[in-house]
Amino acid sequence: MTEPVILESRLGSGRAADLRAALLACANGATVVDMQHVTQMGALCLQVLISAAKTARVGGRPFQIIGVSDPVLDQMRLMGVAPDALCGEPA
Repeated sequence: MTEPVILESRLGSGRAADLRAALLACANGATVVDMQHVTQMGALCLQVLISAAKTARVGGRPFQIIGVSDPVLDQMRLMGVAPDALCGEPA
């Protein structure tokens, strides 16, 4: 099983580069992003997740997001992104 990328609680713009690096580290295989600890997500980090999901999809690699809380789902929707647009309904 793939080790998940476990995200920090606050994903503001200052965390985008770290998030990108973590996702690039597993770009050659299946990617599982664990968002169980995330309480706040900014637009830049959401863009990084969208890019990683699209890159994985184009490359034929699995990309999954798990553990998304309702408040974070609401933040994503407020930024105009349906959670299933990334990779299917988050678990």
